Amino acid sequence: MRIALHGFGNVGRALARILLATNAPFTVTALATRQHGAVVYGGGIDLSTILAGTDLPLGSAPPIASLPADVLVEVTPLDPVAGEPALTYIREALNAGMHVVTANKGPIARAYRELDALARRQGRMLRFEAAVADCLPVFTLRRAALPLAKIREIRGIVSSTNNHILTAAAAGVPFADAQADAQRLGIAEADPRNDLDGHDAAAKATILANVLMDADIVPEDVSREPIDERAATAARAAAAGGDRVRPLVEIARRVGRVVASCGPRRLGPLDPLYAVDDFSMGLVFETDLAGRVAVQLHDPHVDQVAYAILTDLLEIAATTGIDDPRRLR
Repeated sequence: MRIALHGFGNVGRALARILLATNAPFTVTALATRQHGAVVYGGGIDLSTILAGTDLPLGSAPPIASLPADVLVEVTPLDPVAGEPALTYIREALNAGMHVVTANKGPIARAYRELDALARRQGRMLRFEAAVADCLPVFTLRRAALPLAKIREIRGIVSSTNNHILTAAAAGVPFADAQADAQRLGIAEADPRNDLDGHDAAAKATILANVLMDADIVPEDVSREPIDERAATAARAAAAGGDRVRPLVEIARRVGRVVASCGPRRLGPLDPLYAVDDFSMGLVFETDLAGRVAVQLHDPHVDQVAYAILTDLLEIAATTGIDDPRRLR
């Protein structure tokens, strides 16, 4: 299966390393970056050479429709408000008859129904497991383990940055120091306001609500509370009483509609999210048939984002009959 890889930052490079290490049944035939040019070769690009830092021969990326690829893997830098340029790239790829895998939450939060309908019309697959919580099984879990269950409520921790800050604050670390530590480790952005003000969590809550609970909301519909000095103070006070403060998204059905919120919440020791600390993430699904289902991912890094992309690619390969993923190693 031929891959066009749009974006070659930390996630794109991690995916390239995984493809080389696993002998996965994929060939990268196009690679495009915003600042360092592009390369297209139908016979397959030597990823080890690209990872070593060679110059890319094309000054800009050719049109997506012209690329010799079966799947677009979209991992470009994101405008969190408009979802661009990822949204345009995804539309172009689907219209060109490609499957799409993206790690960007913006297009899915802003245009999931449109993109899903387009993919169905084209007979192609749109996958985005990495868009919410690295490789935490969310959408694959629904398809594989909860196909007939109705999800009534979702609670979870989907921001590594905010969870780290509140965990550190509970241990007495000053708010600014905890934030700086997350930035130093590459988990938080240089400008962390998207996380701290709740915009990142609101976009993820929107995706969860629309994809898993058949809602039709936008990020602005999600009630947001910031992670700030007050939340840090609350985290320290909760720890003194044996509780913990976690940055939760909460989504539930209320009188025929779905409502969503995000912000710091105090949890007791019996809550399944109580032990999800530091950079870890977790989700709890309340369902009609399967009961309460909880999943957790502990201390993820960029390799886990790349792994989620790989699982989406493997699902596409298996569904379209390209190869049997069990034979990879």
